[in-house]
Amino acid sequence: MVNGGLAFAVPGLITGLELGSALGLEQSIYVFLLGGLILSILGVVTGLVGMHSRLASCMTMKFVFGKQGANVLSFAFVVALFGWYGVNIDLFSSVTQRLLLDGFNISSQIWMLEIIFGVVVTLTTILGFKLLDKLSSLFVPVMFLLVVYMVYQSIHYDQTINDVATSAISFSFGEAISIVVGSFIVSVVLMPDFTRFSENKTATAISSFLPYLGLSTFVYIASAFAGLAVMESDILKVMLALGLGWFAFALLILSSWVTNVVNLYSSALGLSAINSKWQEWKVIVAAGLLGTVVATFNLLDNFTDFLFGLSIIFVPVAAIYVTDFFILRNQKPYQIKELESLDNVNVSALIAWFIGMAVTVFVNKGYITLTTIEVCDAILVTTPVYYFLSKRIKRENNVN
Repeated sequence: MVNGGLAFAVPGLITGLELGSALGLEQSIYVFLLGGLILSILGVVTGLVGMHSRLASCMTMKFVFGKQGANVLSFAFVVALFGWYGVNIDLFSSVTQRLLLDGFNISSQIWMLEIIFGVVVTLTTILGFKLLDKLSSLFVPVMFLLVVYMVYQSIHYDQTINDVATSAISFSFGEAISIVVGSFIVSVVLMPDFTRFSENKTATAISSFLPYLGLSTFVYIASAFAGLAVMESDILKVMLALGLGWFAFALLILSSWVTNVVNLYSSALGLSAINSKWQEWKVIVAAGLLGTVVATFNLLDNFTDFLFGLSIIFVPVAAIYVTDFFILRNQKPYQIKELESLDNVNVSALIAWFIGMAVTVFVNKGYITLTTIEVCDAILVTTPVYYFLSKRIKRENNVN
C-alpha cells in the first residue's frame, strides 16, 4: 500500500494524461500494462534480494557497488528525489497562480510562489514531518475516490471516447514503456527497504504486482480515459471540466505539499547516508534550497523526459544488483560481517552501470537497435557486462 499510494499522487495522474493524449487510449493501455509488468517483475527480483538478506537497500548497495561506490548511488537517488521535489513545486506554483487569478483576480509570479512553497515545505519537514507523514496515508483513499469519480464523470461527459492522440508530443512505443517504468523505477530499486520484512516469496510478489501492475495501471488508464474524454492533457483543466471545481485546487495543493515533505525528508536521508556527520536540520535546509533551485528547471513542462531519464539511470542499477545476488552469489545472503573485507569501489558495477546507461541512450537515438524498448535493452546489456567483468576481475585478482 505504501508503493500503491505513490500511484495515486498527482504525478501519477499526469503520467496517464500525457501518455494517453500522445498515444490514444488503446495504445496507451498496452503501454501501461507492459510497463507495469516490467516494473512488477523487476520489483519481485529486487524485493527477493531484500527478503533473503534482510538488509535495507542502502546496505545492499554497499555490497554491490563498494563501500564508497555506493555513495555514487546515494547521490543519484538524491538527485532523483530533487527532481520529484521540483515537479511538485512546479505543480503547486502553477495551481496556486491559477487559483489566485481565477478566485481573487490576483496576478503572481511563478518564481515567487516557488520560493514561498520551498520555504513552507522546508519548515514543515523540520517541524512537523511525523504529522504530515501520517496525513499522507489519508490521501490514498481520497485519491482513489477521486480517480473513480473522474472515470464516472468522463463516461457522462462524452459517450464517445476518442481513441486518437490529442497532443503534439509523440513517443515511440518503447519510449512510452520506458516512461512508465521510469515513474516507479526508484521505488523498485529501493524495494529491499520494505521486503526485508517480508514473510515469504509470495508476499514479496504481491507487494510488487499489486501496486505496479494493479493500482498504477488502474490510475494511468483512468486518467488517460478522462483526458481523452475532455480532450485535455492538463490535470487542472481536466479536473475542472469534470466538475471538481475548488476541490481540484485544494487537492492538488495539499497533495503537492504532503508529497514534497516526504521527498525532502528522503533526500535529506540520502545526503546523510553520504556523510553521517551533518546535522539533520542543516541537511534538510540545504536540501530544501537545492530542491527549490531544481524547481526553476521547469521539470513539470518536461515531465515525461524526466521519467525517461530516471529509467535510463536506475534500470541498469536494478539489473546489476539482481545479477550480483542471484547469479554471482547464487542467492547467498549478504552478511554485515562481510563489510570490512569489501572494496571501496566495485569497478565492475560502475562500468556496467555506465555502459547500460550509454546503450539505452544510443538505442533511443537510433544509433543501434535491439528490442526497441529501451528499458529492456538496458537489462539485456547490463546483466552480461557486469557478469563477465566481475568474473574477469575476480580471476585476475586470484592470479595476482
